[in-house]
Amino acid sequence: MSKPERNVINFEDILKRKEKSNVLYLNYDNEAFMNTGIQESGGTPPYANTTTGPAGEKIPGKIGVKQDLVTPFAFYGTQKLFLATTNPAYPADFMGKIADALKSNGSAFIQAYSDCMRGWRHDAKDALKISKLATDCGYWPLYTVRVEDGMPIFSYYRGLDIEKDKFVEYLNSMGRFRHLFKPKFLEKSIDEIIFYAEQRNSKLRNLMEKFGAEKPIDFYKVDRKSLEPQQHLFPGHGLCPGCGAGMVLNQMATAATAVAGNNIIYVNNTSCSEVSTSKDFVTSWRVPWVHHLFESGATIADAISTTKKILKSKGLYKKEIPYVIHIGGDGSTYDIGFQFLKAALIRTSSFVEMNEYLAQK
Repeated sequence: MSKPERNVINFEDILKRKEKSNVLYLNYDNEAFMNTGIQESGGTPPYANTTTGPAGEKIPGKIGVKQDLVTPFAFYGTQKLFLATTNPAYPADFMGKIADALKSNGSAFIQAYSDCMRGWRHDAKDALKISKLATDCGYWPLYTVRVEDGMPIFSYYRGLDIEKDKFVEYLNSMGRFRHLFKPKFLEKSIDEIIFYAEQRNSKLRNLMEKFGAEKPIDFYKVDRKSLEPQQHLFPGHGLCPGCGAGMVLNQMATAATAVAGNNIIYVNNTSCSEVSTSKDFVTSWRVPWVHHLFESGATIADAISTTKKILKSKGLYKKEIPYVIHIGGDGSTYDIGFQFLKAALIRTSSFVEMNEYLAQK
């Protein structure tokens, strides 16, 4: 059986494109409401221990599944949409997807794996190892969906194969799952977590068979040594040591700097990333940055992008339309702000694209 063909995507070629996104919505997924006390969210995996779903003798952590966000967005009938999962343990893929999203017409949603050493309870030095293990064991597959005229096209990079030994190692590496191993080995609960991941990956494979790209494996070729250091955030941050959000923000800003220079506006929901980069009335951001609530960040990002286009179409804005990135955690993405995110994503990837007066990129 022949191996699937690779779609080699050169970072330099992405930068040369004329296409441009309306808004990139980025969810850094640390799988709970970490900023307000490690409460369970729609992004929390089964049987994880949180402060609102603690592991006890009768109930071993969260009862419920981790919701899938990326795949359903592909079937809302949007006009042009870029969807992807990323992991900062694979920086070339991560930065390639950020640049690809920003240089694709329509809008984009990227869900980034974001380790939380405090909420997941492990040593800071293990953050990168655990992040890499998440994809290698099959828990966090890296895939992409490109929607063109309402039709999704699926491709992937890695992580679709479940490696059970690695999966058990992944779970056992974090305190939030420690109760599944001691004082008793809860094999049924562990098998159930793995089953849900297998089920999701199986559905992804089926979708790739039905809606797969001609060359199904995306391989981003990025010469990281040639990239300029990011210019959007000052060095240092108030995040915990080893925090995945720090890795996410740095890689995101590095790719965004390559694409946009400083012609960019960030919108940031209340979250760890917002609190840590705006402490004591001192911002860490060198470029325009807007803080908004869980509920409305996506709508604000949509409004900023669309307003600039309207002013441009009326001849009232002479500069180049800025890129817009909306950053949010679980609150603005999975739960409290989900309806706003969904509506903004559909508006910016459909209504704006369909409006001839807003065609100016």
